[in-house]
Amino acid sequence: MIERRRDYGKKNPSRDAHKVYIVCEGKVTEPNYFRFFEGLSSNLQVITIPPSDGTDPLKLLERAKQILIGKDREYDVEYAHRDTVWFVIDTDTWETEGKITPLRKFCSTKNKSISKEFDEIKSYPAWNVAQSNPCFEIWLYYHLMESPPEDYDSTKERFKTYLDRVLPGGFNYDRHPVFIEDAIHNAKVNFKTDKDGKITLFSTEMHLLGTEILGFVKRELSKLKNKLS
Repeated sequence: MIERRRDYGKKNPSRDAHKVYIVCEGKVTEPNYFRFFEGLSSNLQVITIPPSDGTDPLKLLERAKQILIGKDREYDVEYAHRDTVWFVIDTDTWETEGKITPLRKFCSTKNKSISKEFDEIKSYPAWNVAQSNPCFEIWLYYHLMESPPEDYDSTKERFKTYLDRVLPGGFNYDRHPVFIEDAIHNAKVNFKTDKDGKITLFSTEMHLLGTEILGFVKRELSKLKNKLS
């Protein structure tokens, strides 16, 4: 079994490293997952920002504004280096409560304003939303499963409980993220939206964020995967 932190020492990010800021709902699951990729490549810096005052998308937006935009911000999003910000959210009840659309509109408006706010920098998708239905754990599920679950009943158990049931021992955060390329493929194949463009059950946009991360760590992951064979 791979113990990522033992077998692969962390690398310090280079001065021009691409930064990915991940603003997420979870204080444990998401940070545990993304920690696997921190320091894997000197060309990538993954910075996870967990919630502080509520987990709904609009609360996460306010937290991002404070940490990444406000005058007392902790980090600078360097558009010249094509840094990105990702809101990693669950569908939950947020869609019916109308809290996801405003977040997406903010990201779209922010992206369009980049070239206006910063001279000689072209606008690009710097601010993004990665929504999962029903929750982030469906992304973890696709690391090891090719098809959507057929025996999950939301009236009887939470998907987090279901994941622990179908993956013996549960998701291993030191080992299973190495299969992110498989997760990207499986999530893309099974991604669907309804006639209104809303993400359907067992679909996740995490394959978009996963593709960005993979672009910087693919070689390092290949080395780690070889240790599994």
